[in-house]
Amino acid sequence: MLQQLNTCNAAKPSERGLIRMEEAEDPACVPIFWISKWVDYSDKYGLGYQLCDNSVGVLFNDCTRMIMYADGDSLQYIDKMAAESYLSVRSYPATLSKKITLLKYFRNYMSEHLLKAGANITPRDGDELARLPYLSHWFRTKSAIVLHLTNGTVQINFFQDHTKLILCPLMGAVSFIDEKREFRTYKMSLIEEFGCCKELASRMRYARLMVEKLLACKSSTPR
Repeated sequence: MLQQLNTCNAAKPSERGLIRMEEAEDPACVPIFWISKWVDYSDKYGLGYQLCDNSVGVLFNDCTRMIMYADGDSLQYIDKMAAESYLSVRSYPATLSKKITLLKYFRNYMSEHLLKAGANITPRDGDELARLPYLSHWFRTKSAIVLHLTNGTVQINFFQDHTKLILCPLMGAVSFIDEKREFRTYKMSLIEEFGCCKELASRMRYARLMVEKLLACKSSTPR
C-alpha cells in the first residue's frame, strides 16, 4: 500500500492542467468492509466499532478482540495470541462475561448515538461470503483516527470536517467520503492518469505518512 501511495502522490494528481476526476472513478472497487461507526473508550476498556455490514467489534486494552456478527447472536473471540474461538450470546464461558457485556454496551451506544458512514452503499452479490475482518491496530493523531483491519484495509477518519479515506491495497483503490457524506471510489492508477481534486490529493499525502506510522507502530507494539 505504501508503494501505491508513493507512486500516486509522486504523480502530483491535483497539479495538472486538465483534471478528469470522474474518469478515475471505479464503483466496482468499492471495499467490501469499512468502519461505519466507532467509539473510543480506551481510557478504560478499548475501542468499539461497527463495520458496514452491521457487525460490531471491540479491540480491548488487553489486546484481545471480540466480534458480534450482524445476526446479533454469533460471536468470535480472538485472544492475545490471535487464536480464534466461536461462541454465541446464549453460550459462552463465564470468563468472557464482562467482555460480552461491554461489547453489547458499545453496540447499543453506537446504535443510539452515531451516524453510519457510507449507509447509502448497496452491498454487491457475494460480499456476504467474504471473511469478516477485525480491527488489527489503531491510533489517533490531533487531526484523525487511523484504523487498520486484518484484510489490509486502512481507514482514516478526519475529525475537523468528518471526511474519510478508505484505502484498499488489494484493489489498488481509495474511497473518499466527503463533507456532504458522498461516497466515491477511485483506482489509484487512474488517479495518476486523470488527476484528482486538491481535497483528495492532500488526504492521500497525509495517508502516506499515516501508513508509515502504522508500519512502525505494528513493528514496535502489539496493539
